Parts: sequence; C-alpha cells; structure tokens
Amino acid sequence: MNVTVLWDPAALFVFYCLPPLVSARIDRSVIAFAERGEGHVEWAAPYYRLKAGKHDVVFTVDEPTLTMTVLQILRMRP
Repeated sequence: MNVTVLWDPAALFVFYCLPPLVSARIDRSVIAFAERGEGHVEWAAPYYRLKAGKHDVVFTVDEPTLTMTVLQILRMRP
C-alpha cells in the first residue's frame, strides 16, 4: 500500500504529550496501516478510525496522492 503519512499539528501535539509507550503503540499502528494496510479500521463518516491500543487515530486518506493525514488521537473507554 505504501502511503505517505502527514500529521495535523493538533494531533502531533497530543502525540508528544502521551507517555512514550503509548505514543510508540500509536506510531506502530499508523505505520503498519500506511505500509501494509494492517490494523482495525472503521469508517466513521467523514473520517476513518484506526484502533491503536486504548486510543483511536482519526484520519483521512487522499487516494489520488496516496496521502494519509492524521487529524486526531482520541482516548477510548477502558
């Protein structure tokens, strides 16, 4: 699949505020989806949601340019 990943500044701010192990899990999930299409992804119009541990990564995909833009990191219920 090999998609280019872009991060919205607000999502990147949240990413850097998270504990290192949590942010590493999110990063691995985003990379696995971008490179191999792996992961649990749901369509929640108008965005996609990727499960990453106890968090959801909200993103869009621009198919013509193969660009994934991470918009938000949401905390799921325990």
